[in-house]
Amino acid sequence: MDERKKLLLMMREIRKKIDPEILERAHQAALTQMGEKPAPLEDNEASRLFKLARADNGARKNEVLAFLEKKFRNKLN
Repeated sequence: MDERKKLLLMMREIRKKIDPEILERAHQAALTQMGEKPAPLEDNEASRLFKLARADNGARKNEVLAFLEKKFRNKLN
């Protein structure tokens, strides 16, 4: 196996060990340094549910609250 293939294999193994969130942050930082506009980060579940509950003057607020109650009630039991 030549040196290039060895290095590529090592890089793949190291990448598997890196937390995906950290890897994505590094990718976004590299894009910023190169002058490209990074893609917007996806919202986590809490942020997404909050925005959903607040949209349209709280039209789906009760639905979101019922979902959260059911979710956490199942985790406690």
